Amino acid sequence: MSGQEGSGSSYPGQGSRQSGQHRGKGPKNYKRTDDRIKEDINDRRSDDEHLDASDVEVQVTGGEVTLSGSVDDRQAKRHAEDLAEAVSGVSNVENRIRVKSENSKSKSSGSGDSNSSGDSNSSGSSATSGSQGASSALGKPKSST
Repeated sequence: MSGQEGSGSSYPGQGSRQSGQHRGKGPKNYKRTDDRIKEDINDRRSDDEHLDASDVEVQVTGGEVTLSGSVDDRQAKRHAEDLAEAVSGVSNVENRIRVKSENSKSKSSGSGDSNSSGDSNSSGSSATSGSQGASSALGKPKSST
């Protein structure tokens, strides 16, 4: 009994760095589904006290994770990537998260989609100027004299 106990075997909880050498090596042909990976990532993001992930979206395809959206600072961007990368079954993380700058927070707090330009379909894109153009767009009932 004294020969095998404490003789260098490395199991979790014994403090040896070698205990994690087989992490991620599951049964032959086993692969976590994308839905399970996504759910695990979202659970970790929700439970993390250092990350406000309310503006971050997760997509998983074939074990590859794509993060998109925005966070307040670069540390949060990196932390979101680290959380996703630590999930079992993730083969790659593509981080498309954008960091909100102080200028963009104060100037355009309503714009959340960084992929659209917003210029071509905005209501102020017509060439009319002055109050007459604006009132004619509203269907002015009588002409001004």
